Amino acid sequence: MGGRRGPIMAAGAVVLRPTADGPRVLAVHRPRYDDISLPKGHQESGEDSPVAAVREVLEETGVKVRLSASLQPIEYDVPRKGSKLVQWWLGTVCAENVGEIDHDEVDEVLWLDVDEAQRRLSYPTDVQVLEEALTIPPTVTILMVRHAKAVSRKEWGSRDGHADDAKRPLDRRGHRQAKALRGLLEAYGVTRLVSSPSKRCIQTLEPFAKSSGRQIAECPEITEETFTAHHKAPRRAMKKLVAEALADPGSPLAICGHRPVLPSMGDVVHSGNHPMSTAECLIVHLDQKGRPVRQEWHRPSV
Repeated sequence: MGGRRGPIMAAGAVVLRPTADGPRVLAVHRPRYDDISLPKGHQESGEDSPVAAVREVLEETGVKVRLSASLQPIEYDVPRKGSKLVQWWLGTVCAENVGEIDHDEVDEVLWLDVDEAQRRLSYPTDVQVLEEALTIPPTVTILMVRHAKAVSRKEWGSRDGHADDAKRPLDRRGHRQAKALRGLLEAYGVTRLVSSPSKRCIQTLEPFAKSSGRQIAECPEITEETFTAHHKAPRRAMKKLVAEALADPGSPLAICGHRPVLPSMGDVVHSGNHPMSTAECLIVHLDQKGRPVRQEWHRPSV
């Protein structure tokens, strides 16, 4: 007998638009089910869940969002299909009326006040995730990225004239991982890029930098070499970067560094001890005082 299949994976976002009379909640009417629901949909094979959430909101509503704090996933049974696991985020509006909506799937896009949303949403799980979203304070998003897979130190050191570890580049898999990171950084609306000057870190952020038109600011204090010589330097640099992010909460920040250095940097945002794989991202959402509200880890599937 075959093993039990895992749940159907889906993703969505609770999109709140502030108004003078309180927030409005983005919802859709689906004629196939004659229901009113929060925008969500199936996660495609090989697709990162945050990318799926942004894509589904766009396809169902024409609203382009960036994600902020993660919310509790919801799992429920679908008749004759098994269980479905929906991963949720708060979403911030970046643009409206973008792209074409499939009107066979969605025939009405609604902006409801909170009381109306709680009354009209067809599913208790949607009301549950909305109520959680309403408890989340405004947050600042920081992504800490371990560089993608690089040429091994042994191989690099064996090449004539290539003893400088700071110049060690990504290998083929690393370049694939760096390309895959583009969608993840876009999903969180990253506008600021900071990196160790080491080539493997710069190359990890370059695909997103080129596609988004963003510049990569180099931070020498977070190199492995600096960390070895001055253990406190990366922590001081991270404190400064966090302070800058808190002063500009509408500009999510991505920082690319090295495995030995990232734990020290992570201590500044109280991320806990989580060994990071190559190209893995730790996403932290801080309140206005720099305290962690939510954190999550993602890594590309390549």
